[in-house]
Amino acid sequence: MKTTPERPEGRGKRLLWSVLFLVIAALSIWAVTSQARGFSPKHFMEYLNGVNPWWLGAAFAAMLAYIVFDALMVGCLLKGFGYPRSFPKCLSYAAADLYFSAITPSATGGQPMEAYFMVKDHVPAVISTVVMLTYLLLYTLSIVIIGLGCLILVPSSFLAFGTVSRIFIIVGAVIQVALALLYAMLLWNKSLLRRILDWGLRLLAKLHLIRNLEKREAKLQETMDQYAHATEMLKGRRRLLFKTLLLNLAHRSSQILVTVFCFLSSGGELRLAPTMFAMQSNVVIGAYCIPIPGSMGVTDLLMMDGFTSLMNERTSANLELLSRATSFYICILLCGLIVLVKYAMLRLRKDHL
Repeated sequence: MKTTPERPEGRGKRLLWSVLFLVIAALSIWAVTSQARGFSPKHFMEYLNGVNPWWLGAAFAAMLAYIVFDALMVGCLLKGFGYPRSFPKCLSYAAADLYFSAITPSATGGQPMEAYFMVKDHVPAVISTVVMLTYLLLYTLSIVIIGLGCLILVPSSFLAFGTVSRIFIIVGAVIQVALALLYAMLLWNKSLLRRILDWGLRLLAKLHLIRNLEKREAKLQETMDQYAHATEMLKGRRRLLFKTLLLNLAHRSSQILVTVFCFLSSGGELRLAPTMFAMQSNVVIGAYCIPIPGSMGVTDLLMMDGFTSLMNERTSANLELLSRATSFYICILLCGLIVLVKYAMLRLRKDHL
């Protein structure tokens, strides 16, 4: 059986967001390099020639670990719900989340595409939804825990930022706590979720975007019953939640360590590694004050602001570009390739049905 051709508008939207992602990335790089005194492509190449290859290799390993831990988290949750999947499949789920979160507004495309791949691998849609909500809750909690720990252990890392950057970090922290509470309510307060979905259905019906409201409400009730059963499976599964939280902490820490290792590769002092880790955790939190794609520019701003407290502007710009290239741009490119392979495998599987 041949596959149904993909709708042109679907491809067009993804192409549009991909182009927008590249434009904003280019503008962010331009903003960093143009504002740094003494920066030039020649100096950046000299900077790269002088980096320690072992520490730089550790940075690339941390970037790969960031993707791998994401896959292990999803695999752990799926296994806990009784739907174990192979590591390559879980890797494709993680890559879809990271890639589409990076190129869509407010990271709205990540979880839907991850759930889409799960459903294609015969994971029930309700199970994939509960897995995603559990993942988002623990993912959000992990950065809150890391940020709080860094604030307690290395308070100077927060004070090193300027006033505007501190505001970004505080707002980002408040948003993360609010999101954690929201995910928890959606996961365990089924009546709240039902009211939200009922309101959404009635709104769509009033706008004449859907028909047969009664039929859709009956379908929603059936889905909510399945959802309630799936969430009940989480009760008493403290070991599963704790293991997934630890994987989340490792996942987040791997991303932050990329910057630490890049700093050490460029001659940074080992004694400053904890400060750099804490500083970068603040950057990650502060980036949440503005949705993607705007958060890309905020991340660059925060990194430059923090780094200049430890080094001159030119070195800060060099480190920022190396770190972002490794932890974000190369990571997203790699995830895009994994998603492309997954798409190809799905098409091949359909063609052979």
